[in-house]
Formats: sequence, C-alpha cells, structure tokens
Amino acid sequence: MTLKELRRTAHTKLKENPGIDSPETDADLIIMHVLDLDKTALLTKDLNIPDALAVEVNSYINRRLSGMPVQYIIGKCEFMSLEFAVSKDVLIPRADTETLVEAVIAKYKLNSVQPKILDIGCGCGCIGISLAKHLHGCTVTELDISDPALRLAKRNAETHQVSKQIDFIHGDIISGLPDIGYVPNCIVSNPPYIRTNDLLELQPEVIEHEPILALDGGEDGLDFYRAILKNAHPVKGGITAFEVGYDQSDDVANLMHKHGYRDIEIHKDLSGIERVVLGYTT
Repeated sequence: MTLKELRRTAHTKLKENPGIDSPETDADLIIMHVLDLDKTALLTKDLNIPDALAVEVNSYINRRLSGMPVQYIIGKCEFMSLEFAVSKDVLIPRADTETLVEAVIAKYKLNSVQPKILDIGCGCGCIGISLAKHLHGCTVTELDISDPALRLAKRNAETHQVSKQIDFIHGDIISGLPDIGYVPNCIVSNPPYIRTNDLLELQPEVIEHEPILALDGGEDGLDFYRAILKNAHPVKGGITAFEVGYDQSDDVANLMHKHGYRDIEIHKDLSGIERVVLGYTT
C-alpha cells in the first residue's frame, strides 16, 4: 500500500462516522504520528507503507471510530504553537483557551513587572508553560488536585525547557490554597465550569473519555470560581484571569466585583464568544 492509498482509505473510513467533525485532519494526524512524518512529507511523498505500519494506522483509525479523541490516540496536542503530551488524566487543550493565555501575555509583554503566576487546575500545563515560554523571567506555580496531571505537566515543562521557572504543587482549591511560598501577582485558571446537569449533553467523545473531575463545575458551574476568589488572592494591583463558559462571563464578572476586583475586562475568543474574564485586585 502506498501513502496516498493509506490516506484515501483512512479518510474514507472516518468520513463514514457522522460524529467525527474533522475526519481528514484526524486521519492525517494519526498517519503522521505512526509513520513519523511532518505535514510536508505527508503531502508530497508517495511512500510504500510496510504492512505492519498500515495495520497500526488502521487500529488507530478504529479507535477514533469508537469515539476516542485523536489527541488521546496519538498522545499529543498543539497549543500556542507548542506540542503538549496529553493523556486521559487531563483535558485536551482547546484553541479557546489560547484567548486566556494571550490576554495575560498582553498585560505583561511590555511591562517591566516580571509576573509570579499561579495556574490553578493546570492539567497538562499548557497555560502556565505557554506563559513561561512567552514571558521571559516569569515564574509559575502549577497547582492541581491530580497527581497524574502534575506528572504530565512536569514532563511537558521539561520538553519545553522551562522546568527551572515552574514549581508543581498538589492541592485542592476547594479546600483552600496550599502554601506556595509567595503571593502571586497573577492568577490564571481554566477551571471546571460545566453545570452538573449539562454534563450528559456534552459530545460522547468528551463525556466518555475526558476526566469528569476537570469538567464538573457544580450545580451552576461556578463552584471553582467562588473557591478561587475566596482562597487565592494576588497582590494589590495584580490580576486574576479566568476562562469561562459561553454564557458565564457576566456571572463570573459579578463574582469578581463582589471580591473587590476592579477594571474587569471580558475578552472574546475567535468565535466571538465571551471566553475570558480578567480583573485587577484593589
């Protein structure tokens, strides 16, 4: 089988499943992973594929047909033009979350302040690690309740050579903020924000494969925002920036106002959805 034939067969199989939104992209990601090809090689070379590798590609395609997200199948995901290892222990990074990272970068990029950042609920570490890569001289504490997530975040920090800038701490923000050794001037978080009753309305590949712990935000979806605002406080003049659900920006902004935040901003993602709420401590 040639590479072109392998791609054509994989594309056709995934297109037969109407629940897969991007069948050709997913098939190509799997093929590039198994054959260790970049995009240019995938599109320009017409290799003869050994039977064993064709079988491996087909087994991965079948996993995708079963509903497993392609990022878990290949064990990696792109975020802020960086590659992150992912596993079933963490949420898959979404492009929407880049809005949060970009909003924070914009606040410090031309500022002489070197931020001390606390990333609450870090998952694979994509937010804190991306900030460490873009804001030279900053320090980051990655906080998560999941030890497997922290191990994965540490691995990603090593991959991107920012380990010296980052500490990793196990903690449950609902119970309170553990001692991180300093008071941050920047808190960032993409917390669980799905309403409990809405979980079953999520796409099957999300609810059946991604960790519920990282999705369930309680009855109204705001449990973790309340806990973070109660238990974690930046220095005076510091910022807290949240990712929020599509209809939660006003609720989160009101919570921040009640906790003494000022100059609260709302940032839209590329789809025009109000995705980030950011405010300054007084």
